[in-house]
Amino acid sequence: MELSSIKLAILDIDGVVIKGRTPIPGATKGIRLLEENNVKVIYLTNNSTRPRKRIVGLLKEIGINVSVYDVFTSSYLTALYLDKEANKNDRIFIIGEEGIVYELEEMGFQNLFWSNYEPPIDYVIVGMDKNFNFQKLTYAQHAILSGAKFIATNTDPTFPTENGLIPGGGSIVKAVEIASKKQPIIIGKPEIVGLRLILNKFKISDLENVIFIGDRIETDLIAGKRLGCKTGIVLSGVTTKDELEKLENSLKPDFYGENLLDLLGGKNYGDRI
Repeated sequence: MELSSIKLAILDIDGVVIKGRTPIPGATKGIRLLEENNVKVIYLTNNSTRPRKRIVGLLKEIGINVSVYDVFTSSYLTALYLDKEANKNDRIFIIGEEGIVYELEEMGFQNLFWSNYEPPIDYVIVGMDKNFNFQKLTYAQHAILSGAKFIATNTDPTFPTENGLIPGGGSIVKAVEIASKKQPIIIGKPEIVGLRLILNKFKISDLENVIFIGDRIETDLIAGKRLGCKTGIVLSGVTTKDELEKLENSLKPDFYGENLLDLLGGKNYGDRI
């Protein structure tokens, strides 16, 4: 890969940089290579559970020096979206964890509910929630059927950990979708609502100078294709080389590698598919 042609690299986190709290081999060296070639690196994850400040701390633990302003979670992007679309006094019911609550509070929203609520509710936001239960599903269903807008932070069906895959936020979103018979507004990948917010924030319009690198075909790769930038897939997360080779040519990524450093190719540059 000719790194001189890249000005901005958007990296997925889980599956590209880390799994759980464990660094992926080749990730830190790949990031340093990008930075040494004056490529702006930002981090984008569909994981809605962690506040950005916790991700910054986690990345610093594995030797990646990053600012909170360079980290974008589906929770933060949801807060950015609502900052433009909603009123700060709107009432919001949350199926999710600390990441969603923290980012919404930081954006100035205070009428937040996540265990129960008194109607009316203006927005229902759904993300990963390890304490999801039937009561929360019922609350979300009733609010949406009563007119609340349905927002999904992401629709990832699974989530990679050190011990393998676990159900992702998309599994919960699908339950709410079926119960309410309503389609959500999706902020995270593969939708490009969040990606456009990022490009606008950094005032970037030339997509030829942008590469989006992830580990999932159905989210990262499709989002990059929809956006129109260069795309890269690493095999350190959920996607296998066999799955890439079965893709139609129009859907194949521009670059791939066993990990981030391999994709970038070090001194020899990466292989094109």
